[in-house]
Order: sequence, then structure tokens, then C-alpha cells
Amino acid sequence: MEKFRSFRDGHMTPAGNMAKDETLLRTVIAGTSTPCIRFYQWEPPGLSIGRFQKIENGVDLDACRKHGVDVVRRLTGGEAVLHDNELTYSIIIPFTHPGFDGRGVVDTYRTISKALVKGLELTGVGATMAGDAPTRPDPSGQGVCFYTPTVNEIVADGKKMIGSAQTREKLVILQHGSIPIDWDIDKQFDVMAIPKENREVFANLFRNRATTISEQLGKRPNIDTLVKNFSKGFEEVFDMELEPSEYTMQEKKMTEFLESSKYGNDSWNLKA
Repeated sequence: MEKFRSFRDGHMTPAGNMAKDETLLRTVIAGTSTPCIRFYQWEPPGLSIGRFQKIENGVDLDACRKHGVDVVRRLTGGEAVLHDNELTYSIIIPFTHPGFDGRGVVDTYRTISKALVKGLELTGVGATMAGDAPTRPDPSGQGVCFYTPTVNEIVADGKKMIGSAQTREKLVILQHGSIPIDWDIDKQFDVMAIPKENREVFANLFRNRATTISEQLGKRPNIDTLVKNFSKGFEEVFDMELEPSEYTMQEKKMTEFLESSKYGNDSWNLKA
């Protein structure tokens, strides 16, 4: 049976997390690594913004400093996500892998979403993939990711459950996504620059459109159990075995370089 590398990194800085994701992308592209799946958390909390998102759209830098939230720009596209009380996954894999239903962006999203749905089912959360209907616009106008489930993203009770973003380079996919355990809506709205005069309206919309694992279960889940269940979901869908792995010395050095020169640097994170 094919084996993928598996990483459980615990809490890391936003810059460190994005540097590790890119490092694994580079090693899979180079052919020095098999496909990888990584689970991690964030300390301090991070506001990740899409690669092409304008900093003034969905980011209040003063509020981020007030709440101790680091701003980091992802390698992937999409809109702003506050990573605080959550589990995050990433998968780095060639899109030519036979486990995919097809090689298009929607095809690969669908296959990865099947694994995520399976992980949620094992956790006790009934979830499905969002259909092919047009996505709903973000009523805040601030580029808030969890307002809008896109095609093949995960919903529970009709509410967005997991937000994911993908990039492709040289036949390899990097897809990562946020699996909220719980959230502080006031903090989210502060750092995402939601107008104060409309917050009650937006908060109600948000609660009706997005959900967390704790809300669905009626209790806080165990993180180790979540990792185990999502790992099983990926193993089943991709017909492979996850093998716990350590970072090589080369990968550690690349991560340190990317963290200091890119993801920990305002020239990348705050660029226009």
C-alpha cells in the first residue's frame, strides 16, 4: 500500500505554519518527498489573507495588534481567515495522483472534501459537500472566508464547516483548510474590519451561515481524536497509509529561510 508522510505539528506561529506548508510543497515538487498530510494549530492566533487579497480589504492591523493576532499572507488564494481555536489540515500531493476523481480544480477539491467529510462522520458530525449552485456573496464586503461556502466545501446543517484554499505549481497541489473548534465572533469582526454599526446584522448572518465542531457536537472535541479521524478519512479516500514523519535537515533549513525572509516579513504579508 502506498504511504504518505504525516505530520502533527501542534501549535506554531502563523509564519512558521505557512513556511512549513510551502517547504513541503517544494520538496514534493522536487521529488524528494512523497505526498504529505499535515495537521497543525496556531500560537499566537493568525489572520491569514489570500495571496492576492488587498490588505485593506478585510484586515484591521490595529485590531490585530490589540488582540495579539499575527497577519500572514498565504501562498493560496481566497479570503481572510482568523486561525485561533481550530485544527488546520494541509495536503501536498501531485494532481496526477490516481486517487483523484479528475485533475481539474473542482475534481481535486471534491476528492479532498470526501476525506474531510469522512473524518467529520467518524467524529460524529453529519456533513456534506456544498453543491454546484452559485455561492452567496459576502454581505460584509470585507472578504470574510466563512460567509461563503464554495463548490465542494464542507457544510453541516446547511452551514459552512471547513474553509479551504488551493494552489498548484508544477503538477503539485497544496491545499490547506481551517476546521473551527469554536470561535470568538467579536474578535473575528474586529480583526476583519467589519463595520461596528452593522455588526449585529452581520453576526446573525454569520451564525446562520457558518458553524463549528463544538456547536455540531454540543461539546468540545478532543484534538487527538480529531486528527485520528481525519487521518482515517484521508487514508480511506486515497487508499494509502499515513506514516508519521520527521522533517529532514534540508526541510528544516528551508522552513527557517521561508519564515524569516517571506512569511515573517511585511514585504510579503502586507504587500499591495
